[in-house]
Amino acid sequence: MRNDVYHLVTVNGGRSDNAAIVNVLSEIAAGRLESDLRLLNYYDEMPVSYSPVIVSRDRDSFELVVHKHQALIIKHDRSTLIKSRHFHNGMGVHCFAAYVSVPRKTVILHNFAYAQIRAERREAVRVKIHQKMPVTFFNERVTIEGVMADISGSGISFSSRMEPTDDINQPGILHFTLSGIPLTVPGLFIRSTAYGTGEYLYIFKLDPDRISESMVARFIYKRQVEIVQQLKDGFVVE
Repeated sequence: MRNDVYHLVTVNGGRSDNAAIVNVLSEIAAGRLESDLRLLNYYDEMPVSYSPVIVSRDRDSFELVVHKHQALIIKHDRSTLIKSRHFHNGMGVHCFAAYVSVPRKTVILHNFAYAQIRAERREAVRVKIHQKMPVTFFNERVTIEGVMADISGSGISFSSRMEPTDDINQPGILHFTLSGIPLTVPGLFIRSTAYGTGEYLYIFKLDPDRISESMVARFIYKRQVEIVQQLKDGFVVE
């Protein structure tokens, strides 16, 4: 699971934090605290979240029965996030999977640490794009061509081999095609980061009109349906 989804938070030190989290999970397992646990992973930027059931504890590890979709993603990520109002200040928890059985819908989780879930602060649902979909950004001073990485109703990112320059800081226009329909949408540069060997990831805020907004929303919904079907089929794409 990528660090842009969450970041770890230390409250009283690693061992103390792990012990406090284990205590909360033990109290939930014993029925002394109401169970409101939710596991959270992201697959192709779409949140996958279901309620688990704690089956047993072995020292600082817990065996849980989970939804099949969650088991698939945890097997892929080798980790998950846990949410509960019982954790310190309502923070999330990150942990690793020591064992995952998709057929049995069972996971064993350990190595717990507090985490703030950055992805939950996103303004809109985002989906990852696997096929090569060209994107062009231009204004009066610069033109950048790349390949779409992900898209939401309020933003888009694409990879490019062109190095960032100050010229990109001006508002401009983004050209891309969704479901065979070309779109021209005003955009504002947010930031760029290194992205693989010799590439950069450019992130833009979109300012779509009503028609473009509708087209993006329909594309995202279609992509979400595809992602859910992949999970139902037990198919995880690298």
